[in-house]
Amino acid sequence: MRAVPADGGVLVWSQVIPRLSWVVWLVLQFGLGSTSAVLAGSVEDGRQDVSPGEMSIESSARGSVSGSVLNTLGTRLPGALVVITSLESGTTTEVVSGERGVFHAGRLAQGKYSLRAESRGFKEFALPLIEVFPGRDTAVVVHMDPLVRVEEQVTVIGVAHSNSLEAVEIRESMVPDLGEALGGMPGVWKIRRAGIAADSAVRGFQGRNVTVLIDGQRVYGACPNSMDPSVFHVDFAEVERVDLLKGPFDIRSQGGIGGALNVVTRNPVDGFSGGANLAIGSFRFFNPALDLSYAGDSISVLGGFSFRSADPYRDGSGVPFTDAVDYTEEGRRQDAFEVGTFWGKAGFRLGERHRFKLSYARQEADNVLYPYLKMDAEYDNTNRIGLRYELGRPVERLDRFSVQLYYTEVNHWMTDRFRTTSAIGQRDYGMGTMADTRAVGGRVEAGLDSWTFGFEAYGRFWGAFTELAMMQYRPQFSIPDVSTSGFGAFAEYREQLSEKLTLSGGLRVDRVEMQADSNRANTALYRAYHGREDLSQTNQYPSGNLRLEYRLADQLEFGIGFGSVSQVPEPSERYFALKRMDTDWVGNPGLQPTRNNAVEASVHVHRPRVLIEFAGFHYWLGDYVILYDQQRLSMEAGVLNQMARTYTNAVARMHGAEARLVVPLDDRLLFAADLSYVRGVLEPVAEKQLASTNMAEVPPLRSRLGLRFDNRHFFGLFEGVISAAQSNVNAELGEEKTPSWGIVNLQGGFRHGSHRVTLGVQNLLNHTYFEHLSYQRDPFRSGLRVNEPGRRFFVNLTVGF
Repeated sequence: MRAVPADGGVLVWSQVIPRLSWVVWLVLQFGLGSTSAVLAGSVEDGRQDVSPGEMSIESSARGSVSGSVLNTLGTRLPGALVVITSLESGTTTEVVSGERGVFHAGRLAQGKYSLRAESRGFKEFALPLIEVFPGRDTAVVVHMDPLVRVEEQVTVIGVAHSNSLEAVEIRESMVPDLGEALGGMPGVWKIRRAGIAADSAVRGFQGRNVTVLIDGQRVYGACPNSMDPSVFHVDFAEVERVDLLKGPFDIRSQGGIGGALNVVTRNPVDGFSGGANLAIGSFRFFNPALDLSYAGDSISVLGGFSFRSADPYRDGSGVPFTDAVDYTEEGRRQDAFEVGTFWGKAGFRLGERHRFKLSYARQEADNVLYPYLKMDAEYDNTNRIGLRYELGRPVERLDRFSVQLYYTEVNHWMTDRFRTTSAIGQRDYGMGTMADTRAVGGRVEAGLDSWTFGFEAYGRFWGAFTELAMMQYRPQFSIPDVSTSGFGAFAEYREQLSEKLTLSGGLRVDRVEMQADSNRANTALYRAYHGREDLSQTNQYPSGNLRLEYRLADQLEFGIGFGSVSQVPEPSERYFALKRMDTDWVGNPGLQPTRNNAVEASVHVHRPRVLIEFAGFHYWLGDYVILYDQQRLSMEAGVLNQMARTYTNAVARMHGAEARLVVPLDDRLLFAADLSYVRGVLEPVAEKQLASTNMAEVPPLRSRLGLRFDNRHFFGLFEGVISAAQSNVNAELGEEKTPSWGIVNLQGGFRHGSHRVTLGVQNLLNHTYFEHLSYQRDPFRSGLRVNEPGRRFFVNLTVGF
């Protein structure tokens, strides 16, 4: 394995930090200095209220218009075109909203103007009259409605503040899948195991602790090694946006002590439309996609297809990741992945009140190479089926009612056929695991004034068996056909108590039943290492949250929230069972649900020339599930090893913060920066001889800084990403310290209407580095820290009609 030199991170920091610090200081002086001299007016929903203010540092004869572009849910929309037209001279000024939907139009002569905003997939927004005064900035909030004929309620994950990743940001990204794109959001880090199928860690919580939904549907990965995280089972081209709610503040879905993530897929827009996309890049990355749709007054249809493939990428030293581990010559000649996805939707409207939507998606992934693990996926196939019914205003005070049903399944076969270890057996593989998972569920929701009431029910099946050549390929039911049933009811409330104060909150009660198949469970392993063999558990628990938001002024808002959520352990954490040649891997049937009690405070400042967002949090985790190595407690037939890796409950705490700064420097240039930090602390578990106080698998401090140019037709981005070293590691699990690193990315392009060309290079300086996060919970880890790609070029062509 090639690793970063010991002083490589220090060198990056010593060269980059002084320059970036100077840039940040200059931006803050410009942004805050100019905005502090402006008492902005506000234009919202067509109303303008301009207050007397101090003079701007701009020319006394000129004024400006600044603001944000949002959708109906309050999600901020980058990439929207804002056109400001003088009602007196007819001259126009065009600007494009940048990160977090922020825009600024300066150097405007005093007078009366109209404002128009447009974005693909949304109805045009028009404001017939705004006034610009010398030396002042007029603030505008643009609210855009979806351009959908067959109306539907958008599935949301809660009323608390959430973040979003929009389609325009996804399509401009330089990554092959959604997991990597999410890793660019503040407070989110990626976990790499391969050239695709990256998992995400939200504030240090990995995928199993984050509820992942696709259009409100539960989709679970089948692989016990987490080869296929939930977000892998949706294609880039399907996605309209991703909503992310961090922390234990979602009560519409059971579980999720680390947060909730909902992938919202695209819907047909008004009339006939479609698009074709072709992305190509280094290491023979190839990704064509096509979609077509129609939406009329009573019917809508949409269909699409996408294909992705690439060779194994090379790190900054020019080494393919297949050379770092034990791949055969045949394995080194393989593509790194081949993934094809088809999806379709149909919507029907009966009368004014009844709406139906049917959706289906099929994904087939073949020969996905995972150097992080000892096996690769020969296939990973997914089916997603959904049905949704909505009734508009069924009674006078009941303003919304919906019913959703879904079925999802994933079938997964992985082997070491492309590894040298395959030569030890009589078959073409030395080890293999067949896994499949299915989920069927539904939810009913109703809105009554400020209240939302709902009921959720779901069933999950997960089974897997493993074959090892050294054990004569006798199947071991590593996940012994575990069935999980969940039932929950919730009530959510949001009310503006006064002009400045808003209250939101909710309560939820859940009952979760989990049962392993007694004919397949290896109870001897449970007895040997835990002294118990119970194969079922039923847990009942409440969850809830409360949040207050106080608007001190039009440009300053404070928030504080309290949340408490419980989550049952994963079936693999309770019932996994695998005998190996060195140490066994065993679940703990006695694991209790984890509860996260949290407090979070936020500050939001949006002055005419600067946006500042800050969130700080502290979590108290009871019965948090951790890994440890357990000595065998008793002799059991067939259990020969003295040690097993397994799970236990522990008390833990986590704290951290995220900050974001966005400053429009002028009409076309925008500076953005963010910072993410989290720290996890364990209390020692004396009865297990666990003394480490460092929580494993916690990412280090990371920062991103970017400078974006956009004049509507041409755009470009210069971005730096810097990560600190991580020295707070859990040595009892063999976790190792990692050095700091930094990279530079460049991107540029041209757009005309709905047509777009984007070019870019990632890791411009061709650094060799790897990120800190590993997945200690994978039973078949190869022990390799997978280096990130070296210099990587890409071109993305989009044609819309």
